[in-house]
Amino acid sequence: MSPGGVVHQGEDLGRWVRSVRLGWDNLTGAQQWLCEQVLGIEPATDDEKPRHAAPRPTNGP
Repeated sequence: MSPGGVVHQGEDLGRWVRSVRLGWDNLTGAQQWLCEQVLGIEPATDDEKPRHAAPRPTNGP
């Protein structure tokens, strides 16, 4: 399910699923279990997680 693909009652379900997968560690154990067992949603793999750019050096002291 991709963002923008399924909208129900104004809620973008693809976007919601992606946010759940990427924020897996912020869910409680019960929420993780429900997502996996009831909804079939699994945590994002390392390859799916966004890569953050290296911090830029500052010119200050």
